[in-house]
Amino acid sequence: MSKLKTFPLFNSRLSFILDNGLRAIVENVEKNILLMGIKPGMRVLEVGCGSGFVTGYLSETVADSGFIISIDIQEKMINKAKIKRGFLKNVDFRVENASDLKSVKDQEIDLVLLYYSFHEISSKDKAVSEFHRVLKQGGILSLREPRPEVFRKDRQLYKEFIEGQGFESVGNAAICDLLGCHLKFIKK
Repeated sequence: MSKLKTFPLFNSRLSFILDNGLRAIVENVEKNILLMGIKPGMRVLEVGCGSGFVTGYLSETVADSGFIISIDIQEKMINKAKIKRGFLKNVDFRVENASDLKSVKDQEIDLVLLYYSFHEISSKDKAVSEFHRVLKQGGILSLREPRPEVFRKDRQLYKEFIEGQGFESVGNAAICDLLGCHLKFIKK
């Protein structure tokens, strides 16, 4: 298989682009995370949480009976997320690399969610192996990738790669809207 494309990390100085009221109007995050499989009571690992724009929606959806571990490799992003959303009682923000999830136990997670972040992971093979390790049997790995950057052929390569790592694809190859596409998998 050809090498999977990796994009540069989103610059933390530009986090205001990710976390603004206009984005909430343009993008229906609530609908998107429901498509990604999130439900009340779940334990969710949010990978690449950035400044926490999606985290608030996740927190509300899993409710008091659920829990979110929100990670980002950039300490500056985690610091911004803590400032903006540190009040969320069911969220733990952590600086952590998706390729080495030291603080997450085996089979602790119901859903691993990557919202516009899988394309930025440099060691996708190690990250997907870690996602498999931390997910419960039958757990969900769900990605939303930005349509303007990650093209159909890239999404297809991601799908084939993830299926070869102990996951089964759920539904179509991708469900897309104007801004992004979803890929969803179940741990075998």
